[in-house]
Amino acid sequence: MDRIFKSLILLVVVSSSSAVAAAEDFPAYWRKTMTNDPKTNFYLAEALKPLPNKDAETLKVLRLSLIAGNLCLDAAIDRRTGEAYLHRAGYDRLRGKTWDEAAFLANDWFKYFNYRSLAHLCAGIDYMFGREGKLVPNLVKPGKGEPKGTYDPQNPYLRLPPLRKPNG
Repeated sequence: MDRIFKSLILLVVVSSSSAVAAAEDFPAYWRKTMTNDPKTNFYLAEALKPLPNKDAETLKVLRLSLIAGNLCLDAAIDRRTGEAYLHRAGYDRLRGKTWDEAAFLANDWFKYFNYRSLAHLCAGIDYMFGREGKLVPNLVKPGKGEPKGTYDPQNPYLRLPPLRKPNG
């Protein structure tokens, strides 16, 4: 399980290098909605909506935690909490058609993931993964609440790597 979690983190770190090289800071008007409150942060509210499939929800939460822990400034993933969550959620048993269906549903949520989504999710890390987190408490240390990279209006979309199957 530890090897799986480390390899998933490596995938996000490798792909994040393209998101870090950019031109300028994000627009100031985003600050109004970059909050730790789903009532004002649309992207946070959307991230908290459960998917219809339990396995897809597990994959969505895994991806959100990897994004938050690797692409947000000074944020860090607690590996023990992450491994415990994956074990509880049954990540190891996802295979074949079950994996395909869950991955399809989870990946659809990230289809148009862009820098604005990232900035708003970084602002809401504590609400999702903090001490009293709504998704998985204590999974990600919040950090500064901003993305590591800078905003590039010419290329706002972020390419996220696919999650590897836990069993091949």
